[in-house]
Amino acid sequence: MKKLGFVWGALALLAVFATSAGFAATAKEAPATVTIDDCVVKKAAVEFPHGTHAEKIACNACHHTQENLKADSTEEVATCASCHTAPEKAETPKCSEMSLTKNPFHLGCVNCHKEEVKKDATIKAPTKCDDCHPKG
Repeated sequence: MKKLGFVWGALALLAVFATSAGFAATAKEAPATVTIDDCVVKKAAVEFPHGTHAEKIACNACHHTQENLKADSTEEVATCASCHTAPEKAETPKCSEMSLTKNPFHLGCVNCHKEEVKKDATIKAPTKCDDCHPKG
């Protein structure tokens, strides 16, 4: 009977970890800075100023699979890597791609930054590799 209890306990823990994998936190608990290191292939990890972006743009601009996500939401937020590391759909951009036209961060971040700089040249939005990926 003890073994059965142990097995059920182990299964319960496994279920908790399996369902929470791929979720960073709730929107309400979002950190000021997020280290993006789950897509790193050749460049250094990126320290993403999440708080700064969250103040200026809608959550679903980046968290595109969660259309109703708001900053004060208690909804769990999926990490980018949960979909972009091993995409289910062939057309989904994959993290391991380095190219500006295939990597999901390069597609979203760099393109958005370039658009913002076109609108206002005084904006200091990073658009070059070393702006986000520090050497060293």
